[in-house]
Amino acid sequence: MRFDARILVALRTFIGEHSSFRTVKWSLNILKGKWLGHPLHPILVHVPMAMWPGALIFDLLSKWQIGGNAMVRLSFYAIAFGLIASLLAVPAGLVDWTGIKKEKPAWKTGLYHLALNVVVTALFAINLGLRLPDFRDASIVATAPLTLSILGTAILIASAYLGGRMTYHYGISVARMSKDEWREIAQAGGANLPPE
Repeated sequence: MRFDARILVALRTFIGEHSSFRTVKWSLNILKGKWLGHPLHPILVHVPMAMWPGALIFDLLSKWQIGGNAMVRLSFYAIAFGLIASLLAVPAGLVDWTGIKKEKPAWKTGLYHLALNVVVTALFAINLGLRLPDFRDASIVATAPLTLSILGTAILIASAYLGGRMTYHYGISVARMSKDEWREIAQAGGANLPPE
């Protein structure tokens, strides 16, 4: 039997395709949190959810002339740390969201959640940029960054509500079925359920 180079090329192509498939699957499993036995996105979102409102608190303290430059610096670093954490939370959230069927109400809620988070992240990125020239020396935060902190935190809270609604009402990242479907199954099984 004669060796044909085309067989070698086909074999390398086959192995290469399946190798990249395994890499993609491995990456998705990391973003889904399979290695944790728990979705990854809900873990990561707590960091910006804590850092950005914390930055607002530090801003207010500096406006009230409490803490001086320490508050301005703390606010700057809280915003920066929140932005870094959001870079990790976004891909995990996108993986969760793309797993929702488009005809489900949770998909649209997720789209709003995503849009609000894009706005919030942009506001805090601009906020950080405005602070960059003088955060080491200022003792009181300027009005524009303070306004962005207030606006960003308000939108962040609205977005967090939508994220919570996706989890607690629709069961996203908890189960593949909605609360109503789980309720039907529980009732069919004779479970004693509290009224809604």
